[in-house]
Amino acid sequence: MPKEPSDVDVWLGRETPRVRRAFENASRYFDKNDHLTVNTLEAVYAQENSFGILMGKRGSTDTAGHFQFEPKTAREYSLIVSKNNDQRFDIDRASSAAARYLKDLNTWFGKRMSMGEGLYTVPVKSLSERKRFVLGAFNAGQGRIARAQHLAQEDGRDPRLWSEVVNYIAAAKGGPAKQEETRAYVEMVPPF
Repeated sequence: MPKEPSDVDVWLGRETPRVRRAFENASRYFDKNDHLTVNTLEAVYAQENSFGILMGKRGSTDTAGHFQFEPKTAREYSLIVSKNNDQRFDIDRASSAAARYLKDLNTWFGKRMSMGEGLYTVPVKSLSERKRFVLGAFNAGQGRIARAQHLAQEDGRDPRLWSEVVNYIAAAKGGPAKQEETRAYVEMVPPF
């Protein structure tokens, strides 16, 4: 009996050279010090929109596009978001913005960084552990993950271990559903 193709096999069968080039070009923002690769970017893409299937509506005030950016985050990374021009749907621009955001998250969780209103990240020195925080923050927002770090620390837990911090996302203004979504999101992205 033939084996069912995996989602990755299906994706690889329909991935276009343009999309592949967009990922490869965007991954140039990464370097050997941040433990992020073109594979990370592609895995995030898969999680965010099921390999290009669930992209939402152009001009939406909700998350949309190739990497499911909220309009505010998209604009922070120089993407135009309007009904007539929504660059969240431009694979080149969206991939570049996603790579820069992942790189920034890696920097922010690699040192003590202000998230505003007296909130700071707790530095995570382990690259593999930090990658979990980066992915969690891409999904749930860096402020929410920094807040969860502090709640974990206040509760006597290690704020540098994802397995401890993920349990505080609901209390960090995420709610139980967001906590479970973020836990699953981080578990589903392979540790490249």
